[in-house]
Amino acid sequence: MDKNNTFKYNHKILSQERKKQKFSLENIASQLTLSLDQVKSLENDLENGFATPHFKNLALKRYCNFLGIDLEKVFPEEIPTKKEIIEEESQEIYVDDNKFSILSKLKKIPSHFILIFFCLILLFIIFQITDTDFKDPNLEIVTPKSNISKEKNIINDNSGPISESFSEKEVKENLKKIESTTKILPIEFLCSINSAPIDKVWTRKNPEKPATYFHIISLKKQSICTIDNRGQFKQYDLNEGTKLTHRGEAPFKIQLNPSISELYFQGWKVILKENDNFVQLNPFKMPTESN
Repeated sequence: MDKNNTFKYNHKILSQERKKQKFSLENIASQLTLSLDQVKSLENDLENGFATPHFKNLALKRYCNFLGIDLEKVFPEEIPTKKEIIEEESQEIYVDDNKFSILSKLKKIPSHFILIFFCLILLFIIFQITDTDFKDPNLEIVTPKSNISKEKNIINDNSGPISESFSEKEVKENLKKIESTTKILPIEFLCSINSAPIDKVWTRKNPEKPATYFHIISLKKQSICTIDNRGQFKQYDLNEGTKLTHRGEAPFKIQLNPSISELYFQGWKVILKENDNFVQLNPFKMPTESN
């Protein structure tokens, strides 16, 4: 990926904000389902880690949203081109020419017409002042009785207590209800199994089941993706407690959240560590099998 053909951004803000919020690189990789190399690529603006600038841009926006960073601080404003500057200058010059043309037209108007115009404006102002000063103060605006009765009814209907007092227990219960109804928006899943480096390669020397499938149990809601030896790609959206069997041709490459996944291959449970987001399951060939 050529760095000169990609977008520019302020990568130093990412590491500063991450350290400020006391997140480790491993925490970020686990939360965003990225590899450590991809997180380092985002924080140091490196060329490796992503297949295309588009995938890097998506991962960068997810990283900013997770840390709560304003995107305007990370992405600089676009610099205006020479063409835009020339157009703006030409517009300014055109406006100035219009101003000069208007002034020149005003100079051509005879002076007595201008004097008459200002006199009319002065008479209008005097008329407005005298009209407000000589109004009869005894004049009253008559309001229909029906409107008065309606207003009284409205006042009587709204004559209840303005505020109510709540006990400390009720206030705490209301706060708990608000917190329970508040939902955190899930982070969008970005599958990068084709370009990301593998965190864990797993092979069992004494398999008990064939290598044509694997099992996964999702402990919470998550999205995973996998690709097999024939290049068949599949993405799944799993709910809490979902048990999935995926069939294909090993080796399998899988992108998942290791902290909420139980993975089984060839009859054995795959031991996953905290940062094993990208796993490759290699089949064990029996001695009788041909190479």
